[in-house]
Amino acid sequence: MSVKFWIRILLSGVMILMISFPAIAEMAEGERLQLLLSAPWYGSYVCNQGLTRLRLTLHSLPGGDGNRMEAEFAFSPDPDNPSVPTGLFRLSGSLNQASRMLVLKQDRWLEQPTDPSYRMVDMEGQLVIGEEQAMIRGRVTTYGCQDFAVWQFFTDAATSR
Repeated sequence: MSVKFWIRILLSGVMILMISFPAIAEMAEGERLQLLLSAPWYGSYVCNQGLTRLRLTLHSLPGGDGNRMEAEFAFSPDPDNPSVPTGLFRLSGSLNQASRMLVLKQDRWLEQPTDPSYRMVDMEGQLVIGEEQAMIRGRVTTYGCQDFAVWQFFTDAATSR
């Protein structure tokens, strides 16, 4: 992945949702993970169309071992690539809470672009939780695609949810 891609990702933090997490470091692992999964993740990915903005919204599904996930993948133009249309589709998969590995497979379109060359994608990535931010980074595994990265930044200075 190019240096420009990762610089764009880091600079896009200005556009990222700021989330208030009271003393996240002191929370139990399961509580912390559920809190992180309750808000959208913002970043970008690269496929044949070039650098594209990404909003990934994850939802835990009831039943089973608690690892089953459903997600919404919303894409839109990046300022450096304004010709990208907007689109939204659903994915399903799992998050292994021990390894923090997320695997999502395309399911169905919710808002399909009129350009037929755009298709749904599959992805897999690693969840990394730090003291001030959390990130999921990995690969869009569909042919013609490359890496993705999405973030959440949080602060314990704000009020709780």
